[in-house]
Amino acid sequence: MKDLAIISLPRLDLTRPAIAPAILSSLADDINVTNKIFDFALKTYETSKKEDWREYELFWQVDLKYELSKVLKTKLDKLFDQFVNDVISLGPKFIAISVFSHNSINATTLFLEKIRLKTKAKIIIGGQGIQSKIGEDKTYAETLLEKGLIDVFCSGEAETTFKKALQSEDGSGVNNWNWVQMDNLDNTPIPNYSHYKLDNYHHLESGKSLWVNGSRGCVRRCDFCDIGKRWKKFRFRSGESIFAELSKQIIDHDINSFQFADALINGSLKSFTDTNLNLIKGIEQKQIHRPLFGGHFIVRPASQMSEEHYKVAKQAGLDYISIGVETGSDELRWRMNKKFTNDDVAYHLEMCRKYEIKNLFLMFCGHPTETLNDHKKTIEMFKRFKRYAAYGTISGLEVANASIIDDTPLAHWAMENRMVYSNEGVRGDNKFWYNQNNPTLTLSERIRRQLEVYETAIAMGWPMNQMTSSLKYMKSLLVQAKENNFLHY
Repeated sequence: MKDLAIISLPRLDLTRPAIAPAILSSLADDINVTNKIFDFALKTYETSKKEDWREYELFWQVDLKYELSKVLKTKLDKLFDQFVNDVISLGPKFIAISVFSHNSINATTLFLEKIRLKTKAKIIIGGQGIQSKIGEDKTYAETLLEKGLIDVFCSGEAETTFKKALQSEDGSGVNNWNWVQMDNLDNTPIPNYSHYKLDNYHHLESGKSLWVNGSRGCVRRCDFCDIGKRWKKFRFRSGESIFAELSKQIIDHDINSFQFADALINGSLKSFTDTNLNLIKGIEQKQIHRPLFGGHFIVRPASQMSEEHYKVAKQAGLDYISIGVETGSDELRWRMNKKFTNDDVAYHLEMCRKYEIKNLFLMFCGHPTETLNDHKKTIEMFKRFKRYAAYGTISGLEVANASIIDDTPLAHWAMENRMVYSNEGVRGDNKFWYNQNNPTLTLSERIRRQLEVYETAIAMGWPMNQMTSSLKYMKSLLVQAKENNFLHY
């Protein structure tokens, strides 16, 4: 028997366990609330046939409105019935669900509709997915509260709200959106991963891996991104605090690598450097073995990020980073408010080649202001940097199609410029838009450009990530556009 059941549900990256439930567990431990974590995202994968799981992965993506067959619906129902029974058998007073994103909504709703009928436990939800918009006015959290499927939602940071919810206290962020951002992230607890069977996750070649949060917010305000809406200020932990967490996880769980969940691990060069120096000191003093780590990384010009920064980072264990290059057009990237050039990318790649740091390129096609000339510059970029793919410096490429996310600078621009665009539905993550001032950029044309990017990248020897799932997603988008009679197909 436990006081609290902490639940993870699909859709999640299964390379490593989610960090939010582990933080909730530590917070509960602080006030002597006994707890257990259930990772039903991993369990769904482990108990499903591969072809069934692929169908579920499409179903979780709410913007696709993907319908499962009756057979698969029945299978999923039975699976979630078992999940509910597993939780009920624990006899918890509290049930906490981490709603990671808008793509957790279908699984969360299914689980809540089943478990609400079988328990009087206090049900608490939190996570970024709870603020997803359902219809015109209400969030997902407010909708669930109104239906009686939950008792409490926690907005903002769990460190300031979750204990209040467990102790039946009111306050900022408890059943309201008036949460206050933490000023000192060093006060965040070290996540408790003792409930997880870490060997069961889909680890990389480096071995067992965990997430770590080094900062919240972002130093940039890219026009397509909603991080600035959620985090008004950029806050970062000290290098000492991050080192204390990494060293504990290495010692307790024999962890070989870490992935920073930050918007940018080098958003603060001071914190980034302090963390690296603390790791180097710990390695040299044989307190820990040298871990590998990575995360999202911003491309900076040489005037901001010197060769010494790369050298020290590699010595500390920096191994694999994701860079949001987005496009090969400097002009379009500037319109996105990314504020770096292809020459800056070239400098970054040369430093990474020299210090053997691998890069995953993140890009998307069809920004509402993208011209055919912008697209051609993207095609040329693949040719310019192909040698770095041959070196292995570029170790992956992921390409998406442009969305307009509700309440971002791009969404505001879209309305001001009278684009055909609806912010109805979950999150307002909309791919069915049309810019009448850029009339040739239809949905079909955006997908054509994405396919041309794939073809060019493959021809230039770039390694591709998640291409098969992206192609299925593109096909589903076109089918949905036709079925809904989208005029600008």
